[in-house]
Amino acid sequence: MTEVRVALSEEIDRYLGSLVRTGPFANKAELVRAALVNFAGQAGPMAQGFDLETCFAPDGRVYQLEYAREAALRGLPGIGIVFDGGVLLAAAPVASAAKVGGKLVRGPSKIRRVGDRLALLASGLVADAHMAFLRLQESKPKTTQEALDQVVRLYWEHSVDRTKRPLGAGLLLASTLDGDGRLFSIDPSAAYVDQDAAVLGEGCEERTEILERRYRRGTAKEAERLALEILNKPENLEVVRLAADGR
Repeated sequence: MTEVRVALSEEIDRYLGSLVRTGPFANKAELVRAALVNFAGQAGPMAQGFDLETCFAPDGRVYQLEYAREAALRGLPGIGIVFDGGVLLAAAPVASAAKVGGKLVRGPSKIRRVGDRLALLASGLVADAHMAFLRLQESKPKTTQEALDQVVRLYWEHSVDRTKRPLGAGLLLASTLDGDGRLFSIDPSAAYVDQDAAVLGEGCEERTEILERRYRRGTAKEAERLALEILNKPENLEVVRLAADGR
């Protein structure tokens, strides 16, 4: 049997001694062993302390946020591109009808519009991304900053509340609410970046390298051609364009 040595304060040692004198245990070692067995049984095999809650590990990392980022990276790729006069979102189709249950079933859309001047593209857990879409629908933002604040606040709430888990979806928020095209990428930690072009989902690192070399602000048609190239020319590309004039 493995031997475990533990240093205890005098106060705790006296307390354990009193439990031994008044309880069914022959000595303090037997008492501690029983307590550890009981704890392991209640906690289960997945208990890892900071793995169970959104809190900092000793090395400063928040593991649940890292798991949420992994979920976002597993989604099918999507891209956002700012062009002269607006912003475009494009995504590979979610799945063929055969894969999701036959020709009577349609895959969910990766891009959700909130009116004529606001849209979200998501990668990761569909239900988590839907929560961000609902928040925007309910809040009815009038400016790009208001829309960004609503989504960032939702993600932040899920990253600090110990009764919730981080949302496992990365987002591209496209807006022309202020009259020009704006694009923000938002990750599960609630961190956001204002970008001219960005890629989400599977293979995003390699696609981003190509995008950085190829991007030039141009027309909406040029943006769509670039999106096709970056996404490897999928069939039935899903595209949403937001024009500064709202059309």
